[in-house]
Amino acid sequence: MLSVQIIVNPKAGKGRALKALEPAKGVLHELGWEYEIITTKAPGHATKIAKEAAARKTSLVAAIGGDGTINEVIQGIVGTETCLAIIPGGTGNDHARSLDIPLNPAKATALLAEGKIISMDIGKERDRNFGCLTAIGFPVDVIDHTNRKQGFLGGPLAILSSVWQTLRNLRFYEAKVTLDGQSLSVITCGIFVLNTPSVGGGLRFSPQADITDGLLDVVIVGQLGRGELLYNLPKVYQGKHTDHHAFQLHRCRQVRIETPLPLPKMFDGEILGFTPVEATIRPKALQVVVPPGFAVDGHTITSYLSGENKAATLALTQPGL
Repeated sequence: MLSVQIIVNPKAGKGRALKALEPAKGVLHELGWEYEIITTKAPGHATKIAKEAAARKTSLVAAIGGDGTINEVIQGIVGTETCLAIIPGGTGNDHARSLDIPLNPAKATALLAEGKIISMDIGKERDRNFGCLTAIGFPVDVIDHTNRKQGFLGGPLAILSSVWQTLRNLRFYEAKVTLDGQSLSVITCGIFVLNTPSVGGGLRFSPQADITDGLLDVVIVGQLGRGELLYNLPKVYQGKHTDHHAFQLHRCRQVRIETPLPLPKMFDGEILGFTPVEATIRPKALQVVVPPGFAVDGHTITSYLSGENKAATLALTQPGL
């Protein structure tokens, strides 16, 4: 019988991850899986647990939470044979959106039996891996505002509210961007180094980003006014902004971003460290569960797990995004 270890942080997703736990447990009962619930004690605990699971050759690690939770788990299992399953319970849930994983916790949990396993690319910025993105400029201000505020809005609306409020103080920076050895100087309010098409709760700055193409998508937002950026924001949700002169899209395997003064960096919803950015792509470095209809070839769950340790770790953790 398959067994599942459920690791819970009560603060994750301002309670959304805890709410996702009950329907997930219900599906696991129906599937006949055993499970154990463990509560995390601090940020970074999910990475420790994931590393221990990979060291034990655990076949499947699942994470309930948002993009910060997924990022922590990725740190522990990237480059191993341990596979990641995602059950959304956070604010943006952009890993799930980019992989067509249902935002409904019960439907996402059902993929443990119904889905398939593919190999996806992972970004690496110095010693930090990322699934969705690393960024500088206004995206960092938006996430900082979202993490700090105690409003009643949740999910993508919380991020959208932060966008409207932080853009009132929109700032521009000089930056040198080197893409696979070719350099350009820019004036920018924000630079996104993307692995996935969805960020910020459904914003599609690079709508054609492909998590299996072995490339990073670098979006440089140039000089435009606050009103112009706000006007174009709805188009970004639809991926229809790419012909605007202020949005530059580049694809590369390696990027370096230098700024005259250190700027904070954001990774999958968490703010860590300062520029320069030195990012590369790790092709097909993570095994991940996706819906059976996802447009990438993969293995069925049963074929992947056959003959292996069938223990699984279900991580429901902080940092709340």
